[in-house]
Amino acid sequence: MKNTRGILLIVITTLVSFLLWFFAAQAQLADPLDRARHIVAGLALNGFFLNFLLATRNKTLEKWFAGLDKLYISHKFIGLGTIALLFVHVVLSDQLKTSDAVNIRVVTGGLAMFLLVVLIGITLFARNLPYEKWRLTHRVMLPLYIIALLHVNLSSHISLLKFSLLSVWVWLTVVIGILSAVYVIFFYQKTSFKNKGKVSNVTKLSSNVLEWEITLTKPINYRKGQFIFIKVFQKGFETAPHPFSISGGDEKKILLTTKVSGDFTRQLYDSLELNTEVAIEGPYGFMDFSHGKKKQLWVAGGIGITPFIAYLREDHPDQQIDMYYSYMGPEAGIYKEAIEEYQKRNKSFQVHFIDTSVMPFLTFDGYSLTSDTDVFMCGPEKMIKSYAEYFRKNNKNARLTYEAFKLR
Repeated sequence: MKNTRGILLIVITTLVSFLLWFFAAQAQLADPLDRARHIVAGLALNGFFLNFLLATRNKTLEKWFAGLDKLYISHKFIGLGTIALLFVHVVLSDQLKTSDAVNIRVVTGGLAMFLLVVLIGITLFARNLPYEKWRLTHRVMLPLYIIALLHVNLSSHISLLKFSLLSVWVWLTVVIGILSAVYVIFFYQKTSFKNKGKVSNVTKLSSNVLEWEITLTKPINYRKGQFIFIKVFQKGFETAPHPFSISGGDEKKILLTTKVSGDFTRQLYDSLELNTEVAIEGPYGFMDFSHGKKKQLWVAGGIGITPFIAYLREDHPDQQIDMYYSYMGPEAGIYKEAIEEYQKRNKSFQVHFIDTSVMPFLTFDGYSLTSDTDVFMCGPEKMIKSYAEYFRKNNKNARLTYEAFKLR
């Protein structure tokens, strides 16, 4: 899937914001430097609006961006771009040197910059914070947004309180942005996790991979290959939601397969208890193999095997599937035996195991990807992105669907 509509959302809103501020500045301001200062400030406000809107995990937006992983990449670069615009605005304002007096405009501008520096400092130098505490730093963005808006209204030579196309646009995006921020910060955790369940089985598949079963209070409507966000209510566990792919299940139960890759997954592996209550939000993702073409290429890296296993457990023998499963070391090849058994039962399914501890890393050099083949991939971000780039380079019409691990 392509994220065309998501990119268009960013491009169109940014272009509208630029044009409205540009023409307003041309009409009302004589100094070119002052015009640039206003346009940059307007684009920064638009960046805040987009950042909060994308943070809502809205299902329509997920579809427009062809997955949360791609949406989050856009979210990240919009955030970085907004920070850069704010610094450019400060530089331009210093160049103008309109006043050295301390007033409300100077105070709001200085306070906004202080909060911005705090946010950047936490992001760059506190990466080892537990996720739950790190997530709370996002709350800094809302007061920063409000103070930046106040500063714009106080210091701008273009009035946003008079009716104009610019003022309508700015206040429309501000209202949507603030409502999105309030929802994300204060209501998302309380209102989105409506599906409940209990841990009903725990199986250690290897020294660092856990499969756990959840019995649901009501069925979840999901497609094989999707993932959920889950909160685990066990004493000593952080309550922040974490994303995991569904690796199997039925109407009453779902299976999750998790690999130790941090503090939370280590806790799960070491301490998860039966009957622990959980809350679920989702599902998300577009790894919908059933709607793919009859010929499919599957690529799984490590724990990225989980969405494929969910589908194989349903036993669909009518598709011609060529699967590549890459992992490091025999123990990391979870579900290998089950996949081999599936291959024996289904002549239309062929699997290639690549144990990188004894074999070269998987490449697709020379692989003939025909136009009637859909590609599905799941694994570490760097690996999956490199394969996607290769396939697109060698087949411009290739239809790729993939999920990468990096979801913050």
